Amino acid sequence: MKKEAIKNAEKLITECETLCSNITHATHRAFPHTAKEDYDTGHDFSIGKKYIKIIRTEQGLPRSVWGFINIANDKFKFGDVLMASGWSKPALNKARGNLFEGYQIAVNSSTHRIHGPDYLV
Repeated sequence: MKKEAIKNAEKLITECETLCSNITHATHRAFPHTAKEDYDTGHDFSIGKKYIKIIRTEQGLPRSVWGFINIANDKFKFGDVLMASGWSKPALNKARGNLFEGYQIAVNSSTHRIHGPDYLV
């Protein structure tokens, strides 16, 4: 059981790295000025007890929260993508997707955006 949990955690970290890279590339495609050295927009993540926080950075400094990935909230599945409600907590009304179920980032998508997971409609 412990080996499986470690394997799942490693997969989640890999998925978060891919997500951050995809958001950054989509941002640079949509807004070319964000790729310039003086702006230098990127995305990184921070691991907490219940969630992984996806953070937009400028020149290496944290600027805003893109969203959260569920780790240990029993209301959601492991790897669920949650919209940010603020800097330190996600919106807990509904998951916007799951990293293990093909969550994609697109510049002009109706459900997965470069600025954060979509609002519920």
